[in-house]
Amino acid sequence: MKKWFIAAAGFCVIVLLVVALVIVARGGNNDNSVYVYHFNPITRRLEAEARPMVAGDSLINSVIEHIHLGPLSDNLVTTWPHELAPMPEDMIQAVVLEDSMLLAFFKPVFHYMAPLEQTLFKAAFVHTMESLVERAFPHVSDIKMLVGEDYQYAFEMLMMGLLAEEDEDIPEVPGLIYDGSLGIYNDPFLSRAMMAPHTFNLLFFVDDTGTGLIIESWETEEVDHHLEERARYALGLLISGFRPEGAIFPIPQETVIHNVTIDAPLGNIFVDLSADFMNRFVGGSDMAELMIYSIVNTLTSDAFPITRVHFMIDTRQHENFHGVTDFHLPFEYDDTFLLSYIQEREERAADEAALESQ
Repeated sequence: MKKWFIAAAGFCVIVLLVVALVIVARGGNNDNSVYVYHFNPITRRLEAEARPMVAGDSLINSVIEHIHLGPLSDNLVTTWPHELAPMPEDMIQAVVLEDSMLLAFFKPVFHYMAPLEQTLFKAAFVHTMESLVERAFPHVSDIKMLVGEDYQYAFEMLMMGLLAEEDEDIPEVPGLIYDGSLGIYNDPFLSRAMMAPHTFNLLFFVDDTGTGLIIESWETEEVDHHLEERARYALGLLISGFRPEGAIFPIPQETVIHNVTIDAPLGNIFVDLSADFMNRFVGGSDMAELMIYSIVNTLTSDAFPITRVHFMIDTRQHENFHGVTDFHLPFEYDDTFLLSYIQEREERAADEAALESQ
C-alpha cells in the first residue's frame, strides 16, 4: 500500500512538472504581460517586448511609460520623439475607455514629427494598445487615435458623430488619424498583410484575345517586410515573373522598376518605370489602355491600401502614352475592362437587339 502511495505521488509530481513546462513553453506569462512595440532598424519591422502588467487604474499609464522609456534590447530603437515630447504627458493628452472603444488623444506636437517618425510612432502605439486591450480589456473592439488642441472637445465631437441619427449631419471628427473599426491599417510597418506570404488573389492580365482583362492568383512562401516591396513583387509578376495560360504580356520585359512610393494614408502609389516601358511597347491605344489597367487594377485590389496609381517614366510624368491621354493623371480601379464584364455587356446588348427586332 505504501509503495502504491509513493508511486501515485511521484506520478502526480511528474504530471505537474510537465504541465508547468508546457505553460512556460507557451509563454505562460502572456496573461500578465503586455507587448510593447519598438523598431528594428535592421529588419525595418516593429518587434515586441513583453513587459509585466500592473494592476489597477495605472495600467494604461504604465504601458505608455514603457513606450516612452524605450526598448530593453540593444537591437531595437524607440519610436518616441523625445526631442519634441521629453515626457509622456508632452505627447499623450488622454487615453479614454468608452464602451467598446479605446480613444487615444495626442497633443498637436504629433504634427511636428517627420512623416516617417509619425508613421513609426503611430504604428508602435497602435500595436501596443492592441496587445493591451487583448489582455486587459477584451470588451474593447475598436481603437481610435486623434490629434487635437482639446481632447474633451474632440471626444464630444466623436461621440456626437457616433450617436447622430442617420438623417442628421454627422460632425467631422477633428484630427482622426487612426480608426481600427475599418479593419485595415494602411501603414507599411503595421498592416497585418505585411506579416503574411506574398499572396495575390487579384492579379490582372491582358486576355490572349486582346479584348479585356482576366484575373489570376499567386502565392509563395516568401514573406513581405514592407508595403513597397509587396507592390514591387506584384509588378514583377505582371512584367515577367508569372505567365498564366490564356494571357498575353504587353508590358516590355526589359522594363525596370526604378522606384515605388506609397502614400498610404491618402491611398496613392507612385510607380517610376524605366523608359523601356514606353519605348519598347508594341500596340495601339486599346492595348496600351489594357496594359495600364492590368497594373492599376492589380495595385488597387484588396491586397493593397491603394486607390490611385500615378505613373512616371524615368522620374518624369508624361501626358500621353501611345494614344492614352492624361497619362500624367492618377488612375483608379475600373472593372469595365474585365473580360467577363465585357462579355456580359455584349450578351445584354445582343439580347436587347434581338428583342427590338421582334
